[in-house]
Amino acid sequence: MADGAWTLPPRASLPETLAARMVEAMRAGELAPGERIIEASLAARFGVSRGPLREALKALEGEGLVERQPGRSPRVAQVSPEQAAQMVVMRATLEGMAARLLAARATPAQLKELEAQHARILKAARAGRVAEWRDADWHFHELVCRQSGNEFLLRAWLSMSHLVRLFLHRHPDFEGGGAGVLQNHDHLLAALRSGDPDRAEAEFRRVILDSGFRRLGLTPPAGIPA
Repeated sequence: MADGAWTLPPRASLPETLAARMVEAMRAGELAPGERIIEASLAARFGVSRGPLREALKALEGEGLVERQPGRSPRVAQVSPEQAAQMVVMRATLEGMAARLLAARATPAQLKELEAQHARILKAARAGRVAEWRDADWHFHELVCRQSGNEFLLRAWLSMSHLVRLFLHRHPDFEGGGAGVLQNHDHLLAALRSGDPDRAEAEFRRVILDSGFRRLGLTPPAGIPA
């Protein structure tokens, strides 16, 4: 470049913005599981051309939120109980390792950040703002993965995060379970504060497996450590 300048891309491209809006529509039930996605109608609804919309759909397909078969319109993904069970196991594995790594190196500032996020969950839950405290709860778990210091673990967790959240938002238990979640967070924070990697990993794994399989009405498969 003649002037030696570098041009930074915008913070969020139009396809990224469209993808984020569709994810929110899926969580809100505006785009229901299994629903056909008519590109022309959706583009008109957003007031955009079909080009960036197709890019957004392709990105969501890569995240498992959109399903496509040859010669057919794409559809909003449907999560089967078997897929949900597999996601619970993977999430427990990833977050357990993240907690282990974090407990071994957590700084006072990191713990303070987690405690502040927990306070946001409490505030929203006590005010009855279900969607807000559920989102704050999810960001708490994301923060643990970010603070683990392992970028590949974080990428793996993020790669399935939208699909897990879509399942949780559509589950009948979404409006309830607050007391149990808040109690679990007390245990999770205590495990991280202990500085004991074994305890932290086991506690995160236990909480996620117990809550996940109880929600599904299943028992963890054989071979999964307690």
